[in-house]
Amino acid sequence: MTTHRLSLSLLLLCLVLLSPVVLAETSLWQVRDGDRLMYLGGTVHVLSAADYPLPEEFEQAYRQADRLVFETDMQAINSPTFQLQMVQRMTYSDGRTLRDELGTKAYDALQAYSRKRGLPMVMLERFRPAMVSLVIVMTELERLGINGTGVDEHFYRRAQADGKPVSQLETPQAQLEFIAGMGRGQEDALILNSLRDAEQVADMMARTKAAWRSGDRAQLVRVGLEPMRRDYPALYQDLLVKRNQAWLVKLERMLKNADTELVLVGALHLVGREGLLEQLRARGYKIIQQ
Repeated sequence: MTTHRLSLSLLLLCLVLLSPVVLAETSLWQVRDGDRLMYLGGTVHVLSAADYPLPEEFEQAYRQADRLVFETDMQAINSPTFQLQMVQRMTYSDGRTLRDELGTKAYDALQAYSRKRGLPMVMLERFRPAMVSLVIVMTELERLGINGTGVDEHFYRRAQADGKPVSQLETPQAQLEFIAGMGRGQEDALILNSLRDAEQVADMMARTKAAWRSGDRAQLVRVGLEPMRRDYPALYQDLLVKRNQAWLVKLERMLKNADTELVLVGALHLVGREGLLEQLRARGYKIIQQ
């Protein structure tokens, strides 16, 4: 896996694109324990206008759900306070700049990219490498027109308007720490490979879109999980395995109550042998793809 795909692997937890094409199945599953029911769906944080309306399976699950559960507190992460915290956490505060942390090759390549895309280098120099990598990815997604309201925000707004209860699996601060630690110790590789693969974002997202929209778990594993697990085992453990294990405790608790929850998390959390679907199946729950 390239380090750009390392950064994309983080984004693909929430940026696995939708397609307006109607298919027989999608990335939404029922989890059943006797007569207890939960919906577990993969999400996308940023979409293009063409990706709406969302698949009808998600709409049906929303209508049947008593409560929506997101990865984190949607209201908090959109607040000015949290946005400021994120900028502060991802910005140098000790007098250093990006030039001090990157080697000449990586820094010069980033300068060339900044000129090409019209990004002020003086802004990028203030950010830590993890933030710069995300800026590169988001710049390319913007160029593709992928900058609209995503699945989480769409259903959060619906729930607010309809008065449906919402909750979350982890704090915004926990998510921020995962992002801030991305690529630590491999800063030059993170930037160089992010730049090298920037032109491939469209192709990668197109392939992932098809896998996500059709609920093709095997392809999602090949595209997003296998390279990370092979090349970045520590990140794989921190970003996916440990979080999945923490979430499983909460999901099982939900399955013991009478409510029907719609749980929306990044699609890569669902797939693979250590994904939520297989972990729930191993615990005896019935898993049904929608």
